[in-house]
Amino acid sequence: MIIIMKKIILLGGLVFGAFSMTNCTANKTAQANSEDDKMIISASGTITHIENGKDGYMATIRDAGGKEYTATISMINLQKSGSIYKRYQVGDAITVKGPSWNDDQGRIYITAEKLN
Repeated sequence: MIIIMKKIILLGGLVFGAFSMTNCTANKTAQANSEDDKMIISASGTITHIENGKDGYMATIRDAGGKEYTATISMINLQKSGSIYKRYQVGDAITVKGPSWNDDQGRIYITAEKLN
């Protein structure tokens, strides 16, 4: 009877350990993939369009080569990164730096963490 109980406890421990290791490995992989999707880039150019939001705005920026970027410029994101929020206007020159991603149509989006 004692031997059977020891085998049940040992088997339960092994099953629990296997599930724990699988869960930890899956979470680490998911976090690594989400970080790899967003690269930090910098874009400089002229603001061609502004769309106002609740705590900032989205600015469309065209660089000297004609490439367009859409930058989310928000008070909260800039404060989190230790930068200062500034309101720009259409026609102003701007440089933004932050994590970026592309949508299905190839448009480039930047979450501004630094403004110049």
